[in-house]
Amino acid sequence: MSQDLQLAIHAAKQAGEIIREAYGVVKETKRKGLNDYVTATDIKAEKIVVDILKQTGYSILGEESGTTDNQTSKKWIIDPIDGTTNFIRGIPFFALSIALLEDDKNLILGVVCDPITNECYWAERNEGAYLNGQKIHVSDRSDFDGSLILIEHNRSERGKRDYLDASTELILNKTVLLRQGSTALMLCYLARGSAEAFLSSGDELYDFAGGLIIAKEAGAIISDWKGQPWNNSSSYVLASNPEMRDNILDKISKIQK
Repeated sequence: MSQDLQLAIHAAKQAGEIIREAYGVVKETKRKGLNDYVTATDIKAEKIVVDILKQTGYSILGEESGTTDNQTSKKWIIDPIDGTTNFIRGIPFFALSIALLEDDKNLILGVVCDPITNECYWAERNEGAYLNGQKIHVSDRSDFDGSLILIEHNRSERGKRDYLDASTELILNKTVLLRQGSTALMLCYLARGSAEAFLSSGDELYDFAGGLIIAKEAGAIISDWKGQPWNNSSSYVLASNPEMRDNILDKISKIQK
């Protein structure tokens, strides 16, 4: 485990304690946009993470604090609470997500911690994916019938339309679709074999970066909806176990424009 990964895990756990203590007693919320909120806990947790990670000297992109550009090839990507709406409403499905990105396209490591269950996922490039120190792997289910696909969409009108089109195609194949409200955590559930795929019409980078490398290191194939490798230039993300990937692409590849 690299020093960067150790530091990211430490930062996530420190901030996770603050989030866990605040859960259920949220008082201050601010609306940033349609169904997009921030709480004092988001800001406090992100500051803890930033204060710990800034010792590396890398650039930092935080959902709440914006970008600190240190002119480095590596950049920390931080989402203090992915699933803030769930957090506010007392739904225990949200997580803190940290990723390290190189040259704006290559994910080096990711950490996603669920402060309610005390489950911490992490992965490092070419080193596998882990949940609380135990190696995890995607499922091997190959049949649409009874498979579970986790799904999310961004807030744009186009994103919503494409999300609905993809959902319709997959439901017709008896697939169970589930939207849970935390992209980072849904990708980790894919990584642990609890679902067969994750489909998004484009969240922000800080929503999915940490979970994406965890899913990849657990055996998922990452691409856009046309099957092209993910490189941070597309707003469409498909993460799937190898057995389901081609079948899913066959249903959705024409939806992405």
